[in-house]
This record gives sequence, C-alpha cells and structure tokens, in this order.
Amino acid sequence: MGLSNLEPQFRKAYLVLIEKFNTNPFTFEEAAEVLESASRNLGVKFANKKEVLSELERAGLLEKKPSEKDKRKKIYRLKESTVFGKTGLGKDELINLLKEGADIIRTAVDYKVLLLFLFYKAISDKYLLEVRKLEKERPNTKGEKLYRIANIRILKLYDTDNKRLLVWHEVKNEPTEFINALNRIVELNREKLNKLDELIKRTGLPTLFEGENSIIVKRLINLFSRLDLSESEYDILGDAYEWILYYFAPLKAKEGEVYTPVEVSRLLANLIEPRGEEVILDPACGSASMLIEQNIYAKNKDENSNITLIGQERNEVTAVLAELNFILHGIKNTKVFIGDSLLNSKFEEFIKREFYEDGKADKVVANPPWNQKKLYNETTLKQNPKHREIFEFGYTTDQSADWAWIQLINYYTRKKAGIVIDSGALFRGGREKTIRAKFIKEDLIDCVILLPEKIFYNTQAPGVIIILSKEKPEERKEKILFINASKEYIPHPEEKKLNKLSEENIKKIAEVYREFKEVEGFSRVVHINDIEKNDFNLNVSLYVSPNEEEEKINLEEEFKKLEALNREYTERFGKVREYIKEVLKVSEEIV
Repeated sequence: MGLSNLEPQFRKAYLVLIEKFNTNPFTFEEAAEVLESASRNLGVKFANKKEVLSELERAGLLEKKPSEKDKRKKIYRLKESTVFGKTGLGKDELINLLKEGADIIRTAVDYKVLLLFLFYKAISDKYLLEVRKLEKERPNTKGEKLYRIANIRILKLYDTDNKRLLVWHEVKNEPTEFINALNRIVELNREKLNKLDELIKRTGLPTLFEGENSIIVKRLINLFSRLDLSESEYDILGDAYEWILYYFAPLKAKEGEVYTPVEVSRLLANLIEPRGEEVILDPACGSASMLIEQNIYAKNKDENSNITLIGQERNEVTAVLAELNFILHGIKNTKVFIGDSLLNSKFEEFIKREFYEDGKADKVVANPPWNQKKLYNETTLKQNPKHREIFEFGYTTDQSADWAWIQLINYYTRKKAGIVIDSGALFRGGREKTIRAKFIKEDLIDCVILLPEKIFYNTQAPGVIIILSKEKPEERKEKILFINASKEYIPHPEEKKLNKLSEENIKKIAEVYREFKEVEGFSRVVHINDIEKNDFNLNVSLYVSPNEEEEKINLEEEFKKLEALNREYTERFGKVREYIKEVLKVSEEIV
C-alpha cells in the first residue's frame, strides 16, 4: 500500500515514529508515548494508538514479532517508505511528501523554507549524481578534480578555497554548519543565486534552529534527508516547486503576495506562441512561473527550441524564488534582474549586449500589479531616463499605473505581447482614455479577452488579457478581436470559492484567437472606427455578450407533472372534506 495511500493522520504518525526510532525496534508503550508527546507539542491528533500501528502494519510500513524476553509482548520495527530513498521519484510521490512538509510547518514557519529546502536537497543530490557519473567516465580522476568539474556542470557545491563539500548530507545534522554552507553556496554562485542570502535571512532560518520552532525545522530536515532526488527529472522538481507556490497562494494572497494561476500563464503561452530562439521578457516576473510556461510551450512544440527567458522583479526575495524556479526546472538560458522596471529597466542593457541593439525582446508577457495607486504619476515616471520614449502616449495619474505598465511592455516588444491587467483599464476615462485612444489609433491592439471571475487568488475581479501586436497581417489591420471568455471555467477542484480555466477552455480561446474568427456569443471582430465611435471604450461586454442558455421545456413531461399534482390535490382535498364532515357530525350529536 505504501505511505502515499494512507490517510493523513496515519502518514503523520509514521513520520513522527520514524523520526524518533528510524528502523530501530520499539515497544507499543514507547510508540504510544511518542505519539502522545507529538499530540501535545505539535497539536497533531492521532487515532487510537493500536489503530495507528495496525494501519501502518497493513500498509507494509511496520513489522512486529514476539519479544525474546517475553513472548506475550510485541516488538515493532518500522520499514522505510517506498517513497523515501527511491530514485527517479515521481511527481505525485514528491508532492505527497511536500504535503507532509506543509503540515509540519503549518503557519509557524515561512512557507519559503520548503522552497529553500527542496532546492538545496535536489541540487545536492544532482551534484553527487554528477560526481558518480564522472567517476565512471574518468576512472583515473579522483577527489577535488571531480568536484571542480561538477561545480561547472551543476552549481559550485565544492568550496575549493576551504577544500570542503557543501552538499546537504554533509551538514544536515549541524544547524550552524547548515546555515554556513548555504551562505557559502551563495558566495560561490553569486551570478546564479543573487540575493539567495536575503531569502535565507527573510525566512528567519538562522534563528529557527533555536527555540520552539527548532523541532519543526529538524522534522523538515529529517523529512527531506530520507529523499533521493538525484534521478528525479527537472520537470518533476520544477512542478513540485510550483506546487508549493500554488498551495500557499490563497493564504499569501491575503498578505499581498500575488501568484498568477498556472492556467492563465499557459493561456498566454498559447496566445503569443514563443518559438525558436526568441527572447521572452517579463518585466514583472514574480517567481517566474509565467516565463516557465513559455518555455514549456516552446519545448512541446519543438524540442530543439532554445528561447531565452528574461525577468525583472521589484521584490528581491521573490526574484530569488524566480532564480531557484529556473534552476529546478533545468532551464539554462535565463536572467533575472532586481528592480522596478517602470523606473529602471535593467534588462535593456543585457539584451543590447547579448541579443538586439535596440534592447527589446521578441515577445513580452506580464501580469503587472493591477491598478497601482499613488506610485507612478508623471513626476515619478520622469525619473526614468528613457521616459519620453517609453511613455510617448502620456503619463498616468496617481489613480492607476495600468497604462504605464502597458506602455512599458509595448516599448520593449518587437513582435507580440500578452498582458494580464485590471478590466478597468479598458474603459476608465481621463488620461487613461487618452493613452488608450492612441494605442487604438496606432493599431497596436490585436485582441482583448475578458476572463472569468474568481480565477485569481488575490481578487474576485475577472481581469482581462490584452494582446499587443506589431506584426499584424493585412487581414487583421485596423481590427480588434474581442473574446468574452467569462463563462469559460470549471469549479476549482480544491478552493471552493474559486474557478479555474480547464485545458478545454484554454484550447477554445487560443483557437479562436489564432483563427481571428467570430463565434456568436463568444467573439467578435470590430473595426477601430467603430471603437472610436464608442469613445475608445474597449469593454468586452460592449461588443460581445455570452449567449444565455435557454431553458428547454418538455411540454409533455410538464403536463404529466401538472396532472399528477392535480390528482394529488384532489385526493388530499377529498380526505380533508371527509374529515370535516366527521367533525361536524360528532358536534351535532353532542349538541
């Protein structure tokens, strides 16, 4: 049966017991004491202790035999779960383990510790696997020489200055060494792991090994230590990393963190279709999930695709999460910059140096912060030395920065861009209308898509996707396709108050966009002259509304129901009438 198929309380009991006893023998009394202590200290409730051991035995995770000293008593011994120590770990198995990790930390520890531990353990296992391969490839090469080669191929996990290996299993049992090793890895890999030390500090990890949270961190380390991720595919490791971000997204949304649902990122990839050796930019990249979906799309279409992913993120800790995300997905051609793209587009010089003289990307995707207030008015935006070029259509006010972001994205786009933004950007007046009108007149907008409500974790608002195109084919010029996808959703399988886009929804939207076709109640092609007549309003519902499903009435069925109700009424009325007659009769006799 195995660990992954057990109910949560029995999985937790197994993890508590194996942490205490490993595969050493123990008695029922000892097990009961450990479980009782865990109940008190960790707030974990277990079933009857005998039931716990019986379930673990039935799952093949526990064996028992009579005590040699007293045959009436039983001696128990745990077996390693098939999940732990297994190479080539599958996605579901790994996610089951991460669920245990999420249960362990609850709200006591920053969820980013899980991301950090997954990264450190996975990269350590990959490093040691590379060393083993090198030993076979180069039997005459030993020790430090092998580590130096692995440093080049994976990450620098061997400290050549101090002659020390910094992988997980070397430091897992010593809190001070664990933290020192992580910090030293940052120093050795500063180009790839910029600001990872800031993430370590922000999670509070250095202090978590002390005090009341120390038991939580030690349990996490024990949990990850029993894993062998050396042969797990990078896609699986990346999916596991994304799962952690997704799992905690609803909770963190309440604290202001934004995570773009993966299906929205996938839809964008299907709309802008990254390919070949294109440069793809996200100037508000967050944890890079949207960029990674572009890479997945490109590879699925052509395994030889070699697109470059470039991101910039204002929050330095989130930028680190993006770097780790790329590494765990095994994506090489990446670059993440830290800074505010509206005020200082750091990626431009890099693109100029490595790709294009104009410093622009082939395609841009972004879900920038929606409707930012009091941050990017004219005075602020003029701090950007390129402000006249970027904001050529006008400056936004204190009320919303949506069209500042759209102008930035348009400026750095060579071919096509996909932007997820607040729906108010489509119809608000004032300076925003002035900027929007210029975009429409310049024929830069290819498509506007209204998304369903309740698909984002931080807002119930529907949001929209605006597709910009600088390579419109002749038949699309001076036209905009409006797609009303407000009904294209399924109930979220895990979050009751949310919806999500299914693969079928994504396929339908993408196909209509690619074919630029009209579908009654779903999409409509509108000439920009007609949009001008509507005062440059891009509100999708103004141009296309979904067909309301008409209720189909079966007259024969409804007539049968009416007849049945009439018979029931007649029958009941008859019974009531007879009852009243009896009552009246009895009353007369009494009188």
